Amino acid sequence: MPQDEREPGLVRNRHGSGAFRRRLRMVAPDPHTVVVGLEDDMHHYEAALAHDGRHITGASAAGPRMPWEPCSGALDQLQALVGCPLTTTASEVFAWTDVRQQCTHLYDAAVLGVLHAARGRVGTRQYDATVPDWDQPPFDAWVERDGTEVFRWRMAATLEIESPEPFGGRRLKGGFVRWCEQALNPEAAEAAWVLQRTVWLSGARRVELEDCDNAIISGLIPNVCWTSQPERYDIAIRRRGTLRDHGPGPDRMLVDMPARWPQLRDT
Repeated sequence: MPQDEREPGLVRNRHGSGAFRRRLRMVAPDPHTVVVGLEDDMHHYEAALAHDGRHITGASAAGPRMPWEPCSGALDQLQALVGCPLTTTASEVFAWTDVRQQCTHLYDAAVLGVLHAARGRVGTRQYDATVPDWDQPPFDAWVERDGTEVFRWRMAATLEIESPEPFGGRRLKGGFVRWCEQALNPEAAEAAWVLQRTVWLSGARRVELEDCDNAIISGLIPNVCWTSQPERYDIAIRRRGTLRDHGPGPDRMLVDMPARWPQLRDT
């Protein structure tokens, strides 16, 4: 197929153009609000959390880009966070509700929002995690916080870190988040979790999602999220046209976030 006839966003155009990137931004415009956004090639979710300094008191969500038709139903599920105590420990927020009844990616963003609220500071924090396009391990992956690199991992396999210490030999599954919370300080544990999620998802950049009529064909594992529950899995039709190529650079990620949230327009 000639270059100019290829559909934009497909792997055959995308892979090799740069990297899989994920940006997460948390903004506290006042002492009782956090707005958080997450964007990568396949997803774009945002949420606003209200809190009283001790607990989450309100939650609302938006999904500018969602991969499957049932995903929109997960936006209202974020209400389950109301009442959650503020904490700087991600695993405590994950334990607050059944994450299988949430959108994995929206909930990840919301967890960071809770952690940002718990720090009690007005202002912005942004993570940019990067996994350059690769064909076979080993490969590098890194995460920056507010423009400064926090971690750079050499991956021995898709889900196993080779170096540096204390991560060498650590697998990204099977209790990785809890291990980080025990081995690292809260700030470092947060950054490691963001990078873990990005590396775990990076392989999806190599899947022709626009050629998948539904989530089953894509390989989405049953019963791991809102869309893959038995009552929705069979009707999880692809939302075509939702892929973006952020491989060349992150400049377009979350640029329109203030337009959806009045709380951010004066920040």
